[in-house]
Amino acid sequence: MRIDYILKAAAKRMHNVTVDWDSSFCTVSISTPGQDDIFMQGDDATAFIDEIESMGNRCRSLNPDVIALALAEPYTDLWA
Repeated sequence: MRIDYILKAAAKRMHNVTVDWDSSFCTVSISTPGQDDIFMQGDDATAFIDEIESMGNRCRSLNPDVIALALAEPYTDLWA
């Protein structure tokens, strides 16, 4: 199975989740209604943003928002 299909499927499972990132301030916020936000900064945020960019280079058919949602999926286990 191609990586772009895997990422699309993971992003589709992320109902009502938003991922906001700012590479200039090295921050990432993962949020959904009714849950505390997951916030990263520094090295953790840099690694997450670098992975978005890396996957974007490998899967040019996907926009960064879809990739970010897919990469955020494991973090949402904290809400379970």
